[in-house]
Amino acid sequence: MTKTLEGAYALITGGGTGIGRGIAAALAGQGAVVTLAARRLEVLEATAAQLRDELPGAEVRVAVCDVTVAAEVEAAVSIAASSGGRLDIAVANAGSAVPGPFLLLDDKAWRFCCDLNIIGTASTFRHAALAMRERGGSLIAISTAASSAPEVSMAAYTSTKAAVDMMVRAAAWELGVYGIRVNSILPGYVPTDSTEGSFTPQLSRDLLARSALKRSGTPADIGALVVHLSQPDGWITGQVIGVDGGMTVQPMADLTDISRRIYGDAAVAEALGLNRKVPR
Repeated sequence: MTKTLEGAYALITGGGTGIGRGIAAALAGQGAVVTLAARRLEVLEATAAQLRDELPGAEVRVAVCDVTVAAEVEAAVSIAASSGGRLDIAVANAGSAVPGPFLLLDDKAWRFCCDLNIIGTASTFRHAALAMRERGGSLIAISTAASSAPEVSMAAYTSTKAAVDMMVRAAAWELGVYGIRVNSILPGYVPTDSTEGSFTPQLSRDLLARSALKRSGTPADIGALVVHLSQPDGWITGQVIGVDGGMTVQPMADLTDISRRIYGDAAVAEALGLNRKVPR
């Protein structure tokens, strides 16, 4: 089977774990030379070794990088680029949250989210775009489904991710002249090893109940869209795309009772699948 990204060079920040690892596997599986960037060398080296074992022939590099330090981002881009300095794909996946009610989020919490989510993404995009100007490329931000609708006790995280989505639109317009496409992916509920301790069983059930498909996603789901947006002949840019199992299609209200009065309980129950067991 033809690998659609054979010969492409890709950088993934936050690439050692979770969604970043899934993105790296998807890109490497399509033939891209992948560089994992994160702060912990031991995690990067372990993930790189696993990917090489899983994908024989894959070329996986590592770059120790704190995305809030511009010099380290610039160095990571240099490691990820070809010998001629060309970079084709950059995924700004590094990010984090400080949970807490709005009244308990102090300036330190807001600065942390701003520095990592906004400045880190902007720095990754800027340095990567400089390496893409001659041949074009694909810049992709990993945002969140909660950037378009607030989550209680996550104001700093969701606000800064919403800023990332606007950054994507602005950058797409300015960088299009260089053939650089810029898009944002909004994951929904995607459990990973790194988030395992954050979700209680009840919270997980609540999140699944908000999904139209009634199941969680995987890092591979995010990786699949990254591969699509990374194709060299792509025509998608400036878009904010949800990969959330339908979490963001919540209805404004449930007016099913009106339908029951018109069609009857049994017909409505069958039409809406109310008695159907949803696969998990």
